[in-house]
Amino acid sequence: DKTAAFGDMVHLLPPIREFVPVANPYLPGTPLRKDSPLFFGREDLFDFIAEHAGSHSQRNVFMLVGQRRTGKTSLLLRLEEYLPPQLLPVYIDCQSLGVSPGMPALLQEFAWHIADALNARGIELAVPELTSWQSDPTRVLQREFLPEVRRLLPPDITLLLVFDEFEAFESMVADGILPRTFFPYMRHLMQHSNGLGFVFVGTRRLEEMSADYWSVLFNIALYRKIDFLSPDAAQRLICEPVAPHLIYDDLALDKILRVTAGHPYFLQLVCYTLVKQANQQKTGYVTISDVNVALDEMLRLGEVHFAYLWQRSNPAERAVLAAVSRLMDRNEPLHPEEIIDYLESYSIEPNPAEVTHALNSLVERDVMREVTEEGKSLYELRIGLVGQWVAQNKSLSKLHVHLES
Repeated sequence: DKTAAFGDMVHLLPPIREFVPVANPYLPGTPLRKDSPLFFGREDLFDFIAEHAGSHSQRNVFMLVGQRRTGKTSLLLRLEEYLPPQLLPVYIDCQSLGVSPGMPALLQEFAWHIADALNARGIELAVPELTSWQSDPTRVLQREFLPEVRRLLPPDITLLLVFDEFEAFESMVADGILPRTFFPYMRHLMQHSNGLGFVFVGTRRLEEMSADYWSVLFNIALYRKIDFLSPDAAQRLICEPVAPHLIYDDLALDKILRVTAGHPYFLQLVCYTLVKQANQQKTGYVTISDVNVALDEMLRLGEVHFAYLWQRSNPAERAVLAAVSRLMDRNEPLHPEEIIDYLESYSIEPNPAEVTHALNSLVERDVMREVTEEGKSLYELRIGLVGQWVAQNKSLSKLHVHLES
């Protein structure tokens, strides 16, 4: 029984628009290739790398960290297009490596990726046969192959080795596919290679690694977070790929931005669903009512990712998410005590310290957001869709039974 008065600008749409079917351009969960019209934003990350990389800089190691499906690979595939010409990125998908075990096969694979990047610029470079790498692979790379690369490239060009999903190397070392000396050798390359830069990209696991060889590798890197899209880039992603045949009213745009927070995957999921719905309804514009109607299908299509977020959460984090998802209608940040009180109404009595730790962990994972009001730390869901999925699919009574067991 509460009311809130507000004022806003409303743009009226023409009452009649000729319907033109829109080819759905959105591909939720798929990295955007170089020719994709769906790539927007990220200028700050390109500027960050361009500013600090290259022959004029003494820092040639970067660590970019982002949550799952925040567009990391899409960003990396665009580096050559957006970086200055004196930086030549070499994209390496680390999840595709390790098919053949050992350093010889791995370093030859690095060489092949470098050769492919040069060939794309019209520079032919031969890669030694695998047998040549067997006895001393590090010598072949550093004393033979890389010097030949430098000879073929102009002196002002910096080769930027871009390792996507770099944490995959940890599993390779743990499984014996690579020796433990791999990480110290990578550090050696960083410190003693002229005209060579390194970009390591992965999830928060990169920051959580505690093994000695891992920390030794990254204490010399410049760090940058791959966050969600800015409101401007998010709005462009919503509107531009389908203009002029499909337009959104202001309240629909505001709703989309609130439930996705600019998360690239969820934005694509929402847009894919709304374009599909508009074609079915043969309409040329989208209202906030259309967004609300489509929410159930959005949650169904994103089930795998929502379940992944839930599975990664410990019992305390799940309890917090379950409570917050049912308090979303308040439309205001919550104090930890309010969350505890709500859980206690379901006979769930969490330790206050556990709740605080769970909230901080969810903030670090970008599921929630911390805001400060009058010196107090308050919390709210960052991605509204996550809260709606939890509210629909996770029962507090069942959660209580699970916690008790």
